Amino acid sequence: MSEWPLVAFTLLVQSSAGMVIFIALFFCYLEKAPGNPRAVRAMKPVLLIAAILGCFGLLASTLHMGYPWNAFHALRHISTSWLSREVVFAALYLGALCLYTLYVLITGRMYRTITALIGLLGLIDIYCMASLYYNTAMMTWMHINTYILFFCAVFAAGGALALGLTAVRVKSLIDGTTAVRITGAALALIFVAVAVKMVAQPFFTEWLYAAAQNSDSVTYPHSPLVAYGSTYILRIVAGALSVSGILFIGLSLLRMRSAVLSNGMPLILLGSLLIFSGEILSRFAFFIVG
Repeated sequence: MSEWPLVAFTLLVQSSAGMVIFIALFFCYLEKAPGNPRAVRAMKPVLLIAAILGCFGLLASTLHMGYPWNAFHALRHISTSWLSREVVFAALYLGALCLYTLYVLITGRMYRTITALIGLLGLIDIYCMASLYYNTAMMTWMHINTYILFFCAVFAAGGALALGLTAVRVKSLIDGTTAVRITGAALALIFVAVAVKMVAQPFFTEWLYAAAQNSDSVTYPHSPLVAYGSTYILRIVAGALSVSGILFIGLSLLRMRSAVLSNGMPLILLGSLLIFSGEILSRFAFFIVG
């Protein structure tokens, strides 16, 4: 279970960044429907959970260093080290998010532009995070597939959490049209993220096979094809959970239409849970192979 700190670190920070992006998107709809004050009251807990997830992710990142205070040594060599860059941008993202969340909680004011900019800062952190794993001696990570997995998790896991939490908060505040727009926008982005990740896997497998046959350098794992193949069942289950979650949310939208966030709430929550669970298994498979 040594992979769990890395799973928690990467997935929680990515989910946090994704939630912030979706909060900014949802807030564009909510400002027009129940109005700014009611929209802020509804979204404050969602923003707070995004900040908490990010903080827990950052905390988990120190657990695989052996001695947590070693995290401060990672700040050296920012000009050459992706680890240093990731630590700096993680601190900037979470610092900005926590300060902004505190401001929103105290003043009751939220701004979609600032929210979106903090989400963009989170995406920069995710890029540094993906680059950190890409630039290693792990053959199964030395591919653009690492970037695809990490960024798709931002929109799949983050979108699922944001949709589920927002649905609970705004179901009695908004009209049917706004409910359909929020659910439809979230579903579309989650679907694209999951689809891109799945489409990329055959190309990654083909590259891994060629790289394993032609590489003379020492990389890990020593038998990458065997290691990757050992996670086949885990990856299949992860994909099945994600697809099932998308289908449940799509079914709720198709059948309930304007009542999607009221009568369709059980399907929304179930779908969100399945998608997030699929991302957990997918990330676990990523680190097992590495």
